[in-house]
Amino acid sequence: MTVPEEHEKAKGWDRDNAIAKQADEELERAAFLKIVRAMRDYASDAAREVHRWERNYERLPENHRALLSHHVAKHDDAYRCVKRNDDFFKEMLSSFTGDDVPPHLRVPPPGEMAHEPVAPSDAVKVLYVLKNLARDWSAEAADERLQSHGPILAELERRLKAVPGRPPPRVMVPGAGLGRLVLECARRGWESEGNEYSYYMLLTSSFILNHATKAEQFTIHPWMHTNNNHLSDANQLRGVKVPDVPACDAGVPPGCMGMCAGDFVEVYGAAENAGRWDAVATCFFIDTAHNVIEYLEIISRCLKPGAVWVNFGPLLYHWADADGYLSADEMSVEMSLEDVERVADAVGLDVVKKEMRESKYTGDKMSMCQTVYECAFIVAVKR
Repeated sequence: MTVPEEHEKAKGWDRDNAIAKQADEELERAAFLKIVRAMRDYASDAAREVHRWERNYERLPENHRALLSHHVAKHDDAYRCVKRNDDFFKEMLSSFTGDDVPPHLRVPPPGEMAHEPVAPSDAVKVLYVLKNLARDWSAEAADERLQSHGPILAELERRLKAVPGRPPPRVMVPGAGLGRLVLECARRGWESEGNEYSYYMLLTSSFILNHATKAEQFTIHPWMHTNNNHLSDANQLRGVKVPDVPACDAGVPPGCMGMCAGDFVEVYGAAENAGRWDAVATCFFIDTAHNVIEYLEIISRCLKPGAVWVNFGPLLYHWADADGYLSADEMSVEMSLEDVERVADAVGLDVVKKEMRESKYTGDKMSMCQTVYECAFIVAVKR
């Protein structure tokens, strides 16, 4: 029996798609395991730093050690803080071991992973997870969130009105990080979707949003990893409890919150996203672009006519100095705020509000060193 040529082509197309999907999953698996390895190595990496404190203390003359004798107890406390952080990471990773987890995103038992050194850049990203947990999910950082999330949410509340009998307004939050702004949008009754590229953020947000069942369930110590600019040892080693509000108790209407993994350009540049969104909320996001023009084109394309883009953040371009730490020649186009406004207009976004507002980001509120960003708060309407 002769097989029709069209059927042969279809089989070949299916086979090619299956091969491409397998290749994508293998790449995804390799990236995922690199992050698992970095989180599993957290305790040994952090303990090495405490070892350094101990060695330097022992090098002091005896009379100097006497003046700092309390540092012996501090070092013991620091090891306990490392263990609590490590316990958090272990519990988080254990939540990705069940049969309901896709195989390429399943955490293997420690004995099944080949031991490979963790790059310093990956170890630093694990520490960044702890700081982001404090920012997004602790009561201590409520004031910091109010500085950036507050204006965005107030503007969206003013503009997004639910209409009885119609679906709720749809809000997209690119660069969602650990998902707090997405949750705050969803608990206001908007259908909210966060987008995130980093697996460090995706794993942690999934755990906090889906597995934290009570307020202040976990205690972490995000500020213990450096001795600089602390008013006291107690401030440095203090615990931060997360989450302040578990997602299950946040009053989110069913079906109003989701997270989408992937590169913003690839995911939302697709044709099916055109004109689907009533609002796009970007917080400390647009300067993550290789090409901000492309970001703004996609944001404009995704918005319905009359829909709104609300932005808050600085212009600290993430790829501007990539040639100093990456071997690849990463593209980075840096633009002034005037350029951002000019491009917004060119892609069909009418800027109706621009204010400069101060904000911190993942800061230790008790530190002697405070970084304050002068942020652009921009509201633009799609023509």
